[in-house]
Order: sequence, then C-alpha cells, then structure tokens
Amino acid sequence: MKQTTMDSAVELLRSCRAAMVVSHVRPDGDSVGSMRAVCELLEGLGKRAYPLLLSPLPGWYDFVFDKAVPVMGNNVTMTQLGQQPYGDCDLLVIVDTNSVVQLPGLEPWLVKSRPASRMKVLVIDHHITQEGLGDVEIIDSKAAATGQILYELIRYAGVALTKPMATGLFVAIATDTGWFRYSSTDARLLREVAELVDAGAEPPFLYRQLYQQYTPSRLKLMCRMLEQLELHFNQRIAVQTILRRDFDETGSTGRDTENLIDECQRIGSVEVAVLLVELGDDETGRHKGFRCSLRSKGPVDVRKIAQKYGGGGHTMASGVNLAMDLQQAKKAILDDIFLQLNH
Repeated sequence: MKQTTMDSAVELLRSCRAAMVVSHVRPDGDSVGSMRAVCELLEGLGKRAYPLLLSPLPGWYDFVFDKAVPVMGNNVTMTQLGQQPYGDCDLLVIVDTNSVVQLPGLEPWLVKSRPASRMKVLVIDHHITQEGLGDVEIIDSKAAATGQILYELIRYAGVALTKPMATGLFVAIATDTGWFRYSSTDARLLREVAELVDAGAEPPFLYRQLYQQYTPSRLKLMCRMLEQLELHFNQRIAVQTILRRDFDETGSTGRDTENLIDECQRIGSVEVAVLLVELGDDETGRHKGFRCSLRSKGPVDVRKIAQKYGGGGHTMASGVNLAMDLQQAKKAILDDIFLQLNH
C-alpha cells in the first residue's frame, strides 16, 4: 500500500467529526470484525462512530459488538440517513467491499444524497472488484482479509490496540482465512495475529463463538444439503443445493448457509465446491434464481467464473447471483469449471 494513501486515510479519520461505518450485505466475519475495529479506532481518536448493517447479523457474530447494531430497512430508513445521528456524519467508511451492488438499501443514498452532503468516503477492502466509491481507497487484493489491512492502518496511525479492536481484527482475519487454513496465511500474517492475541484477543473463546454456536435448525439444513450432494468430473467437483423448501422444513434461514459450502471440501478428491441456494421471488412474483457460492482448492480460478455472470470475490472463494432455474445454473457453472480443469 502506498504511504500517501495511508496518510490520506489517517487524515480523513483524524479530521472527521463523526463517521458512519458500513459493509456489504450478508455480513461475514471479515466485514463484522472490520466494522468493529474501525469503530474502535474512531472512538480512540475521539470521534463518534455509527455502525450500520445492511442485513441482519448472523447470531454467532452478535458478540463482536457490545450493543445491537441498527439494520438498514429494519430500524433505519432512507429518510433517517439524513437525520441524527447519521446526518451529523461527515465521513462514511466502507469496509470489505468497493461495489455498489453489495450495498443494497444504501445505493440510492450513495448515488443521490451522499454527494450533496459533502460527506467524504473512505474505502478499505481486499477484493479485486473496484468501483471507485471512495474519495480515499486503501485496496490490497493480496491481503488475507480486510482486517489485515486495518491492522496495518491502525499501526501506521500510531494507535494502540485495545482488546475490542484486537478481537474484531482477529475475527476478521481468522474467518477469512478459514481459521488460518488458506494459502493467504503466511509468517507475516501470523506475526500480526500474535500481536492481536497480545492485545487481548482470545482464540479459544473466539473459536467457540464462531464455530460452536450452531442451532439445531442449522444442523438440519446442513444434513439436507449433504443429502443432495452431487460429485462430477471424477469426484473433483462437488455441487450442493439448498432449496426454499429446505429452509421451511428445517426452520432455518438464509443466514444459516454461511460456511456450509466448506463441508464438501473435506472430501479429498474435491477441488472445486459449488453451493446453489435458491432465492425468493421479487416484488412481481418472478423467481430470482440462485445464489451461487464457489470455492477452489487450487487449479480453478472461481473469481473468473463469478465475474462472467456479474459476481466477484477471490481466486479461491467467490460468489454470484444467477437468474436461472436450477438445471440451467448447474450446467452453466459446471461447464465453466470443466473448461478450466481441461485447459
């Protein structure tokens, strides 16, 4: 990262009165942990910080914040963004995304109202998809997580790590590296994580909170998904499906699908995992298709596949919405994976 960019980011944080802090819809560990760390950083600088979620928080992340975070569309309306406390903010911090598509509910305000408010925007992200939403952007696609970029920004700013800050950063990094299993885990990252532990992050407690807080309905959904497992191309590709009726019959919700795609990656022969989750209908009653999550162990660049259909992510982990029926979605994704495996 360029020193001038870090300087500009620190200047924005130090000069603002108050900041609204947001991340992408369907929050994950990196987005939630990064939001908490940014809020702690701002408050440490004597600024007011107002986190805002764009969709409800999965229950296993509740512990990351010390109080309930407002959710756009649930208890915050578009009109309220222009009122206190959000109307007092002169800085918007966007973490873990730089794409307006991943900011539904906030998009109309970003495009129309925000420019007129003269609110500055700081983007901190590690994804390749970049739409230039920020006045200042810290983008590092080689970082293991947005939380790692934030760690380096906090150190650059000369701010001491607090326990809540370290906890948020640890959650961000640990979840986006599969608890340090992915190839993005290197010696530098582990040294940084060690400093987070020194600052108060507690790995055993955090593991229990993140991975041992499943509900019975989530386990039932996982069983239903595994029952529908398909293996293709000499068992090198795993395809899993979750339909709307699976949610209804197990009492689960869309939030319960997070990380379920990882289950089939335990199969030794599997190199690419696909999870297709059926979406609901739009306001006209039209079927919206499937949310497709993609994971790769190496030879297949799933980001290229997701980008082909308007999605994005990383080489090893990406996602996209497919406005197709189930068989069309399976065929489209499998054909693209075959092309890379046969190359």
